Order: sequence, then C-alpha cells, then structure tokens
Amino acid sequence: MTIPPLPVIPSLPANPRVTIPALPPKPSITLPALPPYPHQAPPAKQHPNNTQSSGSSINNGNAPSGPASHMTLIAVLGVLVTVSALLLLWLLIFLIRRQKRQLEKPYNETGGVPSWSKDILQSPKNPLRKWLRDPTTFRRFNYSEIQKATDNFSTIIGKGGFGTVYKAHFSEGLVAAVKRMYRVSRQREKEFCKEMEFLGRLHHRHLVTLRGFCITRTERFLVYEYMENGSLKEHLQAGHSKAPLDWRSRIQIAIDVAAALEYLHFFCDPPLCHRDIKSSNILLDQHFVAKVADFGLAHATPTPTSAAAHEQLSTDVRGTPGYLDPEYVVTRQLTLKSDIYSYGVLLLELITGRGAVQDNRNLVSWSQPYLATDSKVPLMVDPDLESNYDSEELKSLVKLVKMCTQKEGKSRPNIRQVLSFLYERLDRDASNAMPKSMLGNTPSGAFPCVVVTNTVETSGFSSNFSTSTKAYRFDTTSITSASEKI
Repeated sequence: MTIPPLPVIPSLPANPRVTIPALPPKPSITLPALPPYPHQAPPAKQHPNNTQSSGSSINNGNAPSGPASHMTLIAVLGVLVTVSALLLLWLLIFLIRRQKRQLEKPYNETGGVPSWSKDILQSPKNPLRKWLRDPTTFRRFNYSEIQKATDNFSTIIGKGGFGTVYKAHFSEGLVAAVKRMYRVSRQREKEFCKEMEFLGRLHHRHLVTLRGFCITRTERFLVYEYMENGSLKEHLQAGHSKAPLDWRSRIQIAIDVAAALEYLHFFCDPPLCHRDIKSSNILLDQHFVAKVADFGLAHATPTPTSAAAHEQLSTDVRGTPGYLDPEYVVTRQLTLKSDIYSYGVLLLELITGRGAVQDNRNLVSWSQPYLATDSKVPLMVDPDLESNYDSEELKSLVKLVKMCTQKEGKSRPNIRQVLSFLYERLDRDASNAMPKSMLGNTPSGAFPCVVVTNTVETSGFSSNFSTSTKAYRFDTTSITSASEKI
C-alpha cells in the first residue's frame, strides 16, 4: 500500500510586519463663531412670502427692551414691596402679641426675669410670697384691668421719683390712684417690696391705704385709695390749679402729719423712720384730712428707750434734697430725729407757701433772716393768706420750726413733744375737755397717749372740740398687739 505524500506548508517569514495607517498629527474641531456681545443677533430668516424690509426685521428684534420691559420690571418691584410690607406687618403683630402675653404672665413665672429680681421677689423673707398666695390682704389686679381703668394710662394726676400716678375707674365702681413704676431695677424692686410690706401691716387714719397691686415681668403697679384733693404741694406752690389753703387747714394738716409720725415712731415695733416726709407725699382727702404716703424709703430704727434716746443706725443716705437732715447727711447715722427735721421743713412750707428748694437755695437757710426777729416773721408768710392768720399761732409755729430744724438731732424734740406743743399752743381752751386719763407727761408738758394692752386699741380721743372756735382735731391711734406690730 502506497502512502501519499504530506502537503507542503509554506514557511512564515522570520519577522512579520503589520502596517497601520497613520492618523493625522493634531485633529481639530471647528465650532461656528458666535456673534460678539452685545451686538445684535442676526435677523431671522424671512419667509419667501414675507414682504417686510430688513429694517422692519431689526426693529422687531429690539421690541423687548422697550416700554413693555419697563412695565414688567415695575410689576415685579410692586409685588416684592407688597410682600415685604406684609411680612413686616406680620412681624410687628407677632412682637406686640408676645409682649402683651409677657405682660399678662403672672409673677410666679420666672422665665426671662433678671436674676436679681428673682432674688428679691422670691426671698423667703419677702411678704409678697404670702400675699400672692393669700389674696385676702391685698387685691391683685391684672395688667389689662389697670390699662382699661386708666384709659390706657392717659389720666395722669401726678408724677414723682417712683413713677407716674394715674386716676383709675374700675368696672365695679372702685376709684383709685395707680402708681406705675418708671423702670424695674434692683433698688426700685426693693422699694416696691418695702412699700407693700409696710402698708400691708400699718393701719392709721393718717396713712394712705393700699388697695392692691399688679406685678408683671416688666411692670410694677401699686393701687391706692383715691385722694380727691391731691397733694399738699399742689395747694401750696404757685403754678398749680388747686385752690390755696386757709390758715386753719394748714394748722390741721400739721397736726395730722404729726399724728401719723407719732404712730410710726412710738406704736410700731421696731419704730419706723419714714425718711421722705415732704409736701408731695402728704395727700388730702375730700375733707382735707391729711394722710402720709410713699413708704419706699421707710427704715426700721432702734427703739427710742430712755437709756438710748438717740440710738443710731448706719445706712445709706436716702431722701429728697431740701428735706434731708444735715446731721444724717454728714454722719450717715439714721435716727427718728431725721423725720423731725423734715417735719420742720414741712411747717416752713405751710407758713411760706414756698418749695423746700427754690433758686438753688434751701428753704431753711432762706428763712433764717426772717426767723431771727419776731418783727420780720410776717414778711415770710404766704401771700395767698394775706392777713387771714392768727399771729399768736404763727409765733408758736415759728418757734416749733426753730426747734425741729436744729442742726444736731439731740437738740430737736421728739414727735410726742411736738404734738404736745401743738396741743398746748393751738388749742389751750380745749384742754379742759380732754380726759385726764388721756394725758401723759414729757419734758415739754402734756401729750395725748393710750394705755398699752394686749389687744388692738384705738384711743377714745378723736373729736373736734366745740368749746373753742379755733379748736383743732387731735387724733391718736395705736396698735399694741404683738402680732400687729412691724
């Protein structure tokens, strides 16, 4: 058998080569050129049947920049202004409502109240804590009640260092005087609490009665009984609308104020120094009965016993220029005799009708040339009195002024001696009508007094003497119960 030969396979070249066509060295892409800014865009292509000229085509391209574009801009601005105004109005309403809610929030919510206010108002010793829980002592008004009663704080009847006083007519018929604190500060807060504390525990016919209070986060109000005839200052000083006082009314006011001071100095335990006796703090009711107001500066003092008649208390000097005891200003030692000096200045105001400070001059220093001799005393009498006064009573008041305004406190009488002096000199004929059991003895003579017991008493002596046409009313009220004493 014959095997056919194998096919011959051609041999491959030793180094085979593959040739790749060469690419262009730098390929580039050419974009169509844009028209330069801000040149006009090329005109749009025209339809074959369009017969408008090229100039008309260009004008149509510029149409958006004409009056129509201005109207669009104005409309957009109007919308923005309207939206902004509505947002501002909404924000204003929101802030007003939030402020009102804060004012209405009660005192015991402490959020947002300064830390010093919390320390004062929430102190365990602060009687406000008790009065807030027990509404029987004082009525607590809310802000909206006071705002409505004062006709949105438009019925102003007075202004002082503490704040503005408004006349208020409440819905249930109560007519009151509302004192609004100027601003809440540490010192003002203490004065507010002190006034609340004292008037909550003091009761005398010649002290103004506190009806209630209002406390919000940022406001403080005190609501007092309304005194129809305003303050003594409004009747004495020129420029006020109040009618001037006659001589008898002035003497009676001096007696009423002395009776109030006697209560503070002798029937409070410990005794209280008012520290701000002045004509603007003496208020007159419809019958011209005088009542002492504003106890924001009142301070307790040591008991004036026989062994320590001039006991002193170191404290910061507080009060009103013209009425300040010069010894107290220099030594910073407070005694009950500081009130006696202020009372002497008040007597000078009743006699002269002048302010405690006028033309940068103190009334006491101004009066010295007139007080030097009896013949000059009538020259300083208030011209509104003309000659309608009792010359003997005038001499007695001038003598009392000299005693009360001595530079040294130990040379001044105490308030009981002042009352005794007024009683003896101004109502001598009525002394026979006074029960002997009501008389006590002091270095200067007799004075009205009461027997100390364990209950709250009011002396039976409170009357207008009918035995003399010049009789004056002497009132002595005492609280001797230990639970009622300050």
